[in-house]
Amino acid sequence: MNAEISTSRHDTTAQRGDVGGLFIANRLAEAIKSRWRSGEPPDAVRVLESHPELQSHRSVVLDLAYAEYRLRQQAGESIGAESFARRFPSLEQSLYLLIEVQSLLSNDPELQLLQESLAWPEAGSRFLQFELIAEIGRGAFGRVFLATEPNIGDRKIVVKVMPRGGTEANILGKLRHPNIVPIYSYQNDADLGLAAFCMPYLGRATLCDVLAPAFQRGRAPLESRAIIDAIDVTNGNLDLGESPPPAPALRKGSYIDGVIYIVAQLADALAHSHGRGIYHRDLKPSNILMTADGRPLLLDFNLSIDSRLPVWKIGGTLPYMAPEELAKLANRARQPHDSHYDPRSDLFSLGVIFYELLCGALPFGAIPRNRSLEEAAAQLHNQQAAGPRPIRELNDRVDRRLARLVESCLAFEAEGRPATARQLAAALRCELSVARRGRRWVGNHSGLAAGACGIVLLLILAVALFFSLRPPYDVRQYRLGLQRLDGGEYAVAADSLTNSIRYNPDSGDALYARGRAFHRLGEYQIAFRDYTASYRLCPSADVVVCKGYCLSRLKSHKAAISAYGVALEQGYTQPALVQNNIGYSYLMLGQLADAEKHLRLAIRLDGNLQAPRYNMMVLVLQSALQGRSISGADLEHATKALEIGPRTADLYRVASALFAAAAHQDNALIQPAVEYVGKAVEFGAPPEAFLADSCYTVLQKEPAFQQALARTASRSKSPEAVQLIDPLGNP
Repeated sequence: MNAEISTSRHDTTAQRGDVGGLFIANRLAEAIKSRWRSGEPPDAVRVLESHPELQSHRSVVLDLAYAEYRLRQQAGESIGAESFARRFPSLEQSLYLLIEVQSLLSNDPELQLLQESLAWPEAGSRFLQFELIAEIGRGAFGRVFLATEPNIGDRKIVVKVMPRGGTEANILGKLRHPNIVPIYSYQNDADLGLAAFCMPYLGRATLCDVLAPAFQRGRAPLESRAIIDAIDVTNGNLDLGESPPPAPALRKGSYIDGVIYIVAQLADALAHSHGRGIYHRDLKPSNILMTADGRPLLLDFNLSIDSRLPVWKIGGTLPYMAPEELAKLANRARQPHDSHYDPRSDLFSLGVIFYELLCGALPFGAIPRNRSLEEAAAQLHNQQAAGPRPIRELNDRVDRRLARLVESCLAFEAEGRPATARQLAAALRCELSVARRGRRWVGNHSGLAAGACGIVLLLILAVALFFSLRPPYDVRQYRLGLQRLDGGEYAVAADSLTNSIRYNPDSGDALYARGRAFHRLGEYQIAFRDYTASYRLCPSADVVVCKGYCLSRLKSHKAAISAYGVALEQGYTQPALVQNNIGYSYLMLGQLADAEKHLRLAIRLDGNLQAPRYNMMVLVLQSALQGRSISGADLEHATKALEIGPRTADLYRVASALFAAAAHQDNALIQPAVEYVGKAVEFGAPPEAFLADSCYTVLQKEPAFQQALARTASRSKSPEAVQLIDPLGNP
């Protein structure tokens, strides 16, 4: 089906579906550009003064400004992209990049041929089953329209039109993540050689709209609320329905906290796509949609690849491309294209965005001008080799640890970057912990008293300093929860920590602390959930070993073994504890050979632990039922466990059973077996249990056995023998 020419019917339909006046703004812009092409001097600034309503439509203003630049350039004017972009302060960076990138792409004959060979639909027309209201974006491989879908109640959607044969829709269809834009449907137009897929309309704000106003005053904002404000301004009076409130990090945090929160979610999205073998390859601010509540969504997977398929094209936008990708681009005419793509190249691109959000500038300087695409790539590659300008030179509110993390993403060699997107996300969530946020907050307010003079001024500053340095509410509740936890007030500790988490749900520290409180209360299911959430935000061996303990307590032994294995991989400092608990879980699963291997390793690592020796006693008894002969080394576990202590009824009972079973082969062991029976009774074991157990038949003819059963039990209840070692230790 051919795209239809715009008619009044389509205009009416488009106007009816117009969102925030975008259709009207586009029609006005098209009329203005038509007059410019007919000879009227192009001046986008004057147009915006005459039509201030256009300012709320970023894509329209960009299009007008770029049209002015191109027309003046075609008329023979020598215009610098940087100086021209400065005429549009709210769009300066985006306009500059648009001009430079389009200039570079104009030198690519393949892209020029692609653009000229296709009959692209236009706003106001009907394409497939979509009414196209307004064009809201354009790239080398496609165009994006605000549209309605008449067949489904005229719902408002976003439609991306691109050449047939692309893989973007197929790739997006495989990804299900809260930070990746979902896809509704995909259709082809065989006549035009085009395809389209539709996505939900979630507003018109991208990360560009956050960047544009953030540094207008030459310095980053102080508060994260500036991010939400920028999104609100961009969306204007759009009716986007109800949306959840922004996360605390975006409502009440610092601007740096807000940036970390956004980049952590983007790293999560990359971890999801990389985990499915899909790499984005064109991360940049304009490809990140910002929802009304500040949630970033990855867009434009047109250049993305499936790791199982060969890479047939070099992708990306120059300032955000990793050195290894720029090197391929610079040398593409001289050497065959390397089909390998390193997922850490996506982390480099994310690092450029991170740097830009913190500093308001690109890390490696301006895009080289008046060069071919290959020459520009080679020069930018050299600039990257020299390293980025230190972040703290541009924004001294960024602490050194965070600066190192950002700069590690920008390492020239891929090996110097975080190993995976998941690892980066975890590191970022650690930066959002209560402790890290608190340190940043204090560091950024430490100068309040500087320059104070005079008693009155000092008093005023003292009061101000008291309140300004007072930790945030979530930090105060976290500290209170820790105090109560240390004092054994586990229930009230959980309440305080819940208050902290309610205010800051991304605090891995508070979740770990609350997990410990519920752990102490014996609420292992709740503790496991908190440990899992904490580990996702800030992975550590201490957290995962606690997860394993809870799983063992919940009798999920296979999952427990897996968790303990992760703890060992991450270098948990008490490997004997972990080996014992793995052995215990295998014992509970009836996998005696695996259990014995790990229990023996635990004993070898720490011979003074009672639990693995007690577990070995239980294991040997179970094995004896399957025909195992009990050796002197097996019996030594009992004597050593009793020597280590504490001595309990359970320990004496199992020791007596072990010696009684061995006494079938060696009568000399009857006497110690009877003595252990007597000790078990003294510690509270019920005498009838020994009479009912066939293990003790060899003892029943002995008078001493009856005397042992008649011993007086202690009044105090004996504690249970420990088989599973609690990583939190004794309360």
